[in-house]
This record gives sequence, structure tokens and C-alpha cells, in this order.
Amino acid sequence: MSVRALGLGRGDDVSLILGMNMGHDGSVALVDRGRLVAAVSRERLTRKKKAIGVTWPMVEYVLASAGASLGDVTHVALTSFYYDPANDVKIFTSDGSREIAEHIFDVPFQSMHLPCQVRVGNAAKPAVFVHHHLSHCASAYYTSPFEQAACFSLDASTIRPEACSLFAYGENSKLYPFYCPGLMIGNAYSAFTAKLGLGPGLFKAGTTMGLAPYGTVSDLAKARWQFYAESFYARKWMADDPTFINFMWSELSGLPPHQSLPPEKKDSQEAMDIAASLQYVFEETIVSYANHLFDETQKFNGGNICLSGGSFLNCNVNTAIKARTPFRNVHLFPACGDDGTAVGAALWLAHNQLNERRASYAARDIAYLGRDYSASPLPGSVPVDLEAVARSISQGGIVAWFQGRSEFGPRALGNRSILADPRNAEMRDIINSRVKHREWFRPFAPSVLAEHSNDWFEFPGESPFMLHTSRVRRPTDVPAITHVDGTARHQTVRQEDNPRYYGLIEAFFRITGVPMLLNTSLNGHDEPLVETPEDAKRFFDRGEIDLLVVNDRMISKNN
Repeated sequence: MSVRALGLGRGDDVSLILGMNMGHDGSVALVDRGRLVAAVSRERLTRKKKAIGVTWPMVEYVLASAGASLGDVTHVALTSFYYDPANDVKIFTSDGSREIAEHIFDVPFQSMHLPCQVRVGNAAKPAVFVHHHLSHCASAYYTSPFEQAACFSLDASTIRPEACSLFAYGENSKLYPFYCPGLMIGNAYSAFTAKLGLGPGLFKAGTTMGLAPYGTVSDLAKARWQFYAESFYARKWMADDPTFINFMWSELSGLPPHQSLPPEKKDSQEAMDIAASLQYVFEETIVSYANHLFDETQKFNGGNICLSGGSFLNCNVNTAIKARTPFRNVHLFPACGDDGTAVGAALWLAHNQLNERRASYAARDIAYLGRDYSASPLPGSVPVDLEAVARSISQGGIVAWFQGRSEFGPRALGNRSILADPRNAEMRDIINSRVKHREWFRPFAPSVLAEHSNDWFEFPGESPFMLHTSRVRRPTDVPAITHVDGTARHQTVRQEDNPRYYGLIEAFFRITGVPMLLNTSLNGHDEPLVETPEDAKRFFDRGEIDLLVVNDRMISKNN
């Protein structure tokens, strides 16, 4: 059913915008009259992590979530285009006269956006190609509650400085680029991940973050971090960034610039110490740039900062900015990576060019942007009993928990989760080895009732998107979610944001006196989060999971 058929009165002066990221982490978003209403990444439908491009089923997905049709779409905003003759979505010049048959990873920094035309099937739509990092910044600023904010975007693009970082600022409904600081430390983090033998940085940078706390920061890293933090524009002596990264690797690892650690040493003490030194340099660098950004924008940032780009999936950095800069408030969009640029491009177009009024968002409005599946493929299942599920967890059961709209972004926030008892010291090893089939040192996160968070974690405020770390106040009581350095990447859960998930944690609290659950993403090794009930059922059938919950039905392995 279309938006017009729903009687919502869409007219020529009201926008319905498709946002598209056609690079890796391919994604589509839908913004209705300035409000973000749906989004999906391609990996959720293809079951292939970091999948490239946009397909017609993705467009159908977001339109159906909003009860709209392609005919209702007024504009398209996009970023990062990989050309393929078989693309379901094609880009033309703004007058429609010529198809653009080449990759477009970004637009010239001086313009920040370029007009074009997008064709989906036979439907041609006016479109704008938005600068990659401006799209990142827009995803965070326009979903924030701030009327003023500084914006800091950073990722690993390995091309040129303008493709790796951006300082911007927001004022009411407008977002303005400030300048590119030339920061390329995200590239180093990605390259080191591969050199440590952990895998490609695009896929495994989070593994490096998990390994780092086991190591010791070298004196050299402490002494030299400011040198490694230098802006690319100031590096007159080094030809390019890859050469500089190899030089940095050689200094911090003691190995020749070209030599990586063999995979069998990826969890050795040597690897741990290199990872710890890298994490130290990474944090110190980004905090120093954030402090510089505050100084330069303090008259118009309102004390607020919006962080975006894949580098800010590093939770330790986000917490360091919150603790060690003058910014009073920090906001991140849950999809910090390139999947979030589809959202940002659409919001930028809505507010900067079409002058749509900004919307207000609760945490649930930007965490759960996917489809809500009502069907339950669970023959022999029974209605969900939250007390029974909580009791199973308290007795050592592992639960696959599927409900409501799917999360947008890489973190499971209580709708596509594997849940277990945080008090069980063996549970981390059990899930890593037998359920997730991943590295032994990877930590797990807790979901905690928001009103009890301060009793268990040293963190000012809330963390609804699992994008901060905090020190655990009672680590011996919850060893399964406490990392080796005494911290956890916690998620605070409010009843109004996720009533059923809140109710389950509350039931576990009544049974155990602990107001949290171990929460990790519902997926196997090197898989994206499950999307459909059928995905969840397949995972349950093949894995060592005791209980599967799909919306209001549940089934156990032992019946």
C-alpha cells in the first residue's frame, strides 16, 4: 500500500527520500518528510558481511517498512558508487543524458555534493551525490538532540586525507563542513589489524580492540604518539600514507616495514603488546584532535560533539572523548560505519536542500530501523514465558533471542541477540568456542536496566547503542562480561525503548539479583546479524543453543 493510499496527504511539496550507499556495507534508508523511518544493509539479506552495492529488494524492503511505493519517492541521495553493468540502480548525469559508468568513491572536497539522476528500473529520480564524510556527520548530527554541535568523522579509506576525516558543525537544521584535519590514523588501525594476522581491517578491526587490553603499551608508543598523530598535510618527509604506516609498524613492532606477524602468532604476547601500543596511539591521537576541534568551535558547538565513521565503533575512544575533552555531550548514530552513510546522505538532502524540519528521536527510533517479522517458523513452539526464559538463562542456558524490528548497525541491541548469564565465569569461553566459533580473547557485552546501570558500571549517563566502555564496579559478580582490563561495553536498556527485552532482564533480576544479561550478536563466525525468523531458526538448528525465542513464541532443544 502506498503512502498516498494510507491517506497521509503526500503532495508535491513533501519529500520521501531514498538514501543509498553503493559501496561496501551497501545500504538503503528512507527519510519521510525529514524523519528517518527505515534502513537496511545489504549484508542482512545476502548473508555476506560487508556486501557491496544496492539492489531492488533492498529498496522494496525500506519502502514496505514505511507502507510506501517507488512512485511516492521524490528524491534520492547517495554516496560511494561501485559501477557494475548489472546494477539494479544506475546513476546518470543530472539531465539524464549519460549513464555514469565508473566508480565514484567520493565527490570533490570543494563542492561536497553533486547533482545527478538515479534510475531504479524505469523510474528516474532527481538525486544528489553527497560527500562521504559529510554523510557520516549528517547521520550523527540529525539523529542527535542538539541544536548546535561540532562533528567529527573518521574512518579508514586509504585514499587521500579528505576521504578519511572531516570536521564539521551543525546549527539548527543546517550542517556545514568546517575543514579536513588530515587525520589518517584509521588507516593505520586497519593496516595493523591485517599485519597482526587477525584478518582484513575492514572486517576485523574490532578484534584488535579486543586483543589490546591483554598487552602492555610500549615506552616508544608513549613517547612517539604525537609524531604518529601528525596530520597528513604536515608530513612533508613521507611520500604517502601506506609508506608512513609501514614505518610506524616497523617502529612499534620491531619488524621490517613489509613483514607481518604469521597467523599462528595473532594471539601471542608479541601481538598483544603491539595491539596495546596501537590502541594507545589511536586513543591519544583522536582525543587530541577532538580537543582541538572543541577549541576551534567552542563559540558555536554548544558543548556538544557528534562522532561518526567506522573508527568510532572503537568504544574506548568514544569514552575517552567523553572523559577527556571539554565536550559535555557526545552522540553517535548506531550505524557508525559506511552503512550509516545512506541515512546521512538522505538526512543531509532533506534538511540542507529541501529545508525539511528536523525530527526528534528516542533511542528506539534510530536503533531498530529494519522489518518487523510477524511469522514464526517454530512448529511445536509455545507462547513466550519471560520468567521461564530468564530461569533457563540463570541455570546456564544459552538463548537465541529474536524479536521486533531488526537493528541497523553492527551491534545487537536486544532484537537479534544471543543471551546468557553474566555471572557464569565459563560462559565467555563456551560462547566464543562452541557458539560463535571465534577468537578466545573476544569480550562480551552486558545489557543492563538503565536505572541500575550506575550501581554496576562507572559511566556518567546512558549508553543505549553499546558504543562506550566503562569500568565494572563488581567484576567478580559478573565475570562473563568483564574484560581483562576490568571494563565492559555496556548497553543501557529503558522500558520505553524495548519493553519485552526490558521485561526479560527484569525477570532475570528478580531471580538472581543481577539486573543485566550477557548480550552478543545473533550470528555465527564471519556472518552478519540474522535478519529473518528463518535465519534465526537455521542458527538454532545448527548451533549449541538451548532455547530459541521468535517474537511471542519459543522452543527448546530438549522440548
